[in-house]
Amino acid sequence: MVEDTDSISDAFAALGDETRVAILEALVDARREAPENPGLSFSELRERVGVADSGRFNYHLGKLRERFVEETVDGYELTNAGCDIVGAILAGTYDTHVELEPEPVADTCPMCGTALVAEYADGGLSVDCENDHTVLSTPVPPASATNRSMSELVDFATRTVYSMFDLLAGGICTECYGRVDREIRAVPDGELVDYVYRTACERCGFVTTSAAAAAVLREPAFVSFCHDQGVDVDAHLPWTLPGMTDGGGVERVSADPPRYELRVERDDDALSMTLDGEGEVLDATRA
Repeated sequence: MVEDTDSISDAFAALGDETRVAILEALVDARREAPENPGLSFSELRERVGVADSGRFNYHLGKLRERFVEETVDGYELTNAGCDIVGAILAGTYDTHVELEPEPVADTCPMCGTALVAEYADGGLSVDCENDHTVLSTPVPPASATNRSMSELVDFATRTVYSMFDLLAGGICTECYGRVDREIRAVPDGELVDYVYRTACERCGFVTTSAAAAAVLREPAFVSFCHDQGVDVDAHLPWTLPGMTDGGGVERVSADPPRYELRVERDDDALSMTLDGEGEVLDATRA
């Protein structure tokens, strides 16, 4: 796909003024106050933004029209693109440096048994041990970090990771919504796991790499298995779920076509799943 670089440049240029950003913020305030009738007239919008000069205000509003703001019968409202931009602003996506003090996590590393520590810096949350084993690494908007404790932030990040896997498993990029290539891939000898689940966006190049078992995180058979074991998947950290971190849990059973088997055991129950080369579950059997 060929991007219209002039259009993209124009879009960013339209946002390069504090008055225009204030217009977007005023419109989202109006939507928050009256979701069923969020439109503002020209004069109402100008008053909220605080620009006395009508001509100057109209000039800045004109830079936002059609792309980020539209005029309806009820007044000026945000377009879908305008909602996306305001959402990113409110999430703190474009904020400068935000950092929290590292804190221990009430769990141990599933790979070596040492204590885990959560750290947040520059829009990213990671949970690691002293042996550099990373069990969770994911972007978290700064605004989400400033009003949460570290434990709350880890829980928040867990929820977003599951949402991310919902999209990735469907071949959708979580960054730009482009098409995602998925693959179960062997890793070199000496690594902590034999196979990883890798996704890569064709459009923006965003890549994720997880233990291969992560491919089944949202698989109904796996969720049902956990439920029967009294484990609510959404309420548990990914590495604490059955079968997620046992390294040898994924075995290749066919090279052409590529097929992998993942066996999950807990107490007297077991679940075997056959996956293809993209991590799709082809068959699931309870033992």
